[in-house]
Amino acid sequence: MKVECIDASNRPNDIPISQWVVKGNEYTVTGVWKMNMQGGILGFELAEINLAGCAPYKYYASDRFRVKELQPDVKMEEKLEEELVEA
Repeated sequence: MKVECIDASNRPNDIPISQWVVKGNEYTVTGVWKMNMQGGILGFELAEINLAGCAPYKYYASDRFRVKELQPDVKMEEKLEEELVEA
């Protein structure tokens, strides 16, 4: 799915600026995961930015984005449903 960053504030020091989201930019979500260390909120894995080397950070909090366009992706739909059932 396509999302737009609506909140790029509070970048953790462990994530370089080059690997941080930019408010107003569009991104492609390639994975949705429950972030247990952040209270179980959903995190987005993005096609455009790789967080490798930024441990413990793996995903961007979903509340930093608004959905722009849903793309038919059965695997992602199943993952979203699974996460919502577990929440």
